[in-house]
Amino acid sequence: MAKLQGLTMNRSTGNRALLLIAIVAGLVAAVLVFLALQSSDDGGTALLTSTDVATIDVVVASGDIAAGTKVTESMLEVVSFPLDLRIENAFAATGPVVGEVTNVAVAQGEQFTPNKIGLAVPDKGLSGVVPPGMRGVAVAVDEVTAVGGNLLPGDRVDILTAIRIKGGPGVGENQYILRTEVLVQDVEVLSVAQEAQKPVAQAAPAEDGQEPAAITYTSGAVPSDVDDQPNARTITVALSPAETQLVVSKQGYAEEVWAVLRAFGDEETIELEPLDVLIFE
Repeated sequence: MAKLQGLTMNRSTGNRALLLIAIVAGLVAAVLVFLALQSSDDGGTALLTSTDVATIDVVVASGDIAAGTKVTESMLEVVSFPLDLRIENAFAATGPVVGEVTNVAVAQGEQFTPNKIGLAVPDKGLSGVVPPGMRGVAVAVDEVTAVGGNLLPGDRVDILTAIRIKGGPGVGENQYILRTEVLVQDVEVLSVAQEAQKPVAQAAPAEDGQEPAAITYTSGAVPSDVDDQPNARTITVALSPAETQLVVSKQGYAEEVWAVLRAFGDEETIELEPLDVLIFE
């Protein structure tokens, strides 16, 4: 009887050992499954965030920067942004930003654009918008010659004149030549009647060997509530001094002056000879 009891006790001890081994094996298997699933998830994430996504370098603030602060190199860092998250005109290099003064507060991680730097321009009206070295010149127009009254500040135009020429070879007494001539091409409209661009801070020109500052399409900021001016009698355009002489002299005796609207981004200039048309009175 004692032998049977001892045998029973040994079997019970062996069963407990087997059960313990089974539990440990189950736990190990569970851990392995968890690690395998985590590895699979990581792999999926890696696929979603692969280098196939187009990126671009963008200058951001390395910490919060108060308005009116002179920017140093240590305040900036260049990070790679997905192309579709880059703010328009954001700087790609720190060169044009260092040494400038912030005119607004810039939060940590915020992208730097030209309108965040540069000393604020005093409220000098249109003179704060005329580009350096250029002149603001008023041109007489009406609804027809100003693109049906649809011109807005910030648009770019060609300026043409139509001039009446009487007499000359082959021109009869009751005839005249109407000469149409392109005076200047691809010039910026600063104002239409009293609707004008507003001064904004500009980035400093890039130094030699550095990335150029971001290029903006207009010299100032177009008001968000700007309206068409179909009854405008004048527009103001930005011209070089030589272009100013030409437009002023031709406008003085032209039959009409036309502002011809350009497509957005079209900077091409074309050589065109004046066009003469014989007109019978």
